Formats: sequence, C-alpha cells, structure tokens
Amino acid sequence: MNNDILSCFKNDLISFSNSRLWDKLTGSYEIINRAGGPTKYILSFNGADDDEYYEIPTEIVRKTFNALESLRDQILAETGKRIWGLTFTLYPDGRHEIEYDYNVPEGFNEQGEYIGEECANEAVSGFFDNIRKIGTDEFELK
Repeated sequence: MNNDILSCFKNDLISFSNSRLWDKLTGSYEIINRAGGPTKYILSFNGADDDEYYEIPTEIVRKTFNALESLRDQILAETGKRIWGLTFTLYPDGRHEIEYDYNVPEGFNEQGEYIGEECANEAVSGFFDNIRKIGTDEFELK
C-alpha cells in the first residue's frame, strides 16, 4: 500500500476521532464497484469502545473512497484476488493493521452485480436494475 492511500485511511480515522482521546481507531470499509465507503467506526480509549458518529468532511470521505478503489484495483492486479472490504486499525504511535475481506457480499456476484432475491415491488427491483448499470452508458440518474 503506498503512502498516499495509507494517509487517506489515517486522515479518515483521525477526522472521526473529532479530537477525542483514543488508544485505537478502527474503521471498517466496504467496496462494491463504484459504491462503497466506511460502514463502521470505533474509537477505543481505556478499554471502552465508542462508535458515536461524527460528521467527516466530504473531501476526506471522497479521498478515502478513491483510496479504496485504488487499493482494490492494485490488489486485484497484483494477486488476481478482489477485496470487497477492509478493516483499518490505527494506533497513536502511527502503527496500523489492515485486514482485507475477500468474501463476496451476500446478494452480489464476483463482478459486483446485484443478484439478490426477486423483488415483489417493481420500484425496488428497478432501483437495483439501475444500480447494476453504474459506470455504463445505460445508467440513468433518477
């Protein structure tokens, strides 16, 4: 992982801390095609975990998402395996841990296309049909 990508995850977690004291910051992220981002943040201090959400500036969120995409593509190119998410843990001394998730999320195929159960509601079904088209000329902004 290059330093630019690493900095994005660190900045994202430090922004989440919102100047609170911490022993460990953890962010869980998922990425499905062109949709993804943080799914959970945890701030740990003196043995207690706090997952209260704090607004993170849009620019940091955007950079973190771009870093997720770049990292996904880099790992796929180097290993032939796709990541669907990761957990990034940061410590005050700058050390960090990364755990990659290679499991395809339920309701999706290996290409990231939604293949979940049939929807009884046509509006919901149409929504997921449109989501499958993101990144193509067929996608419609509704």
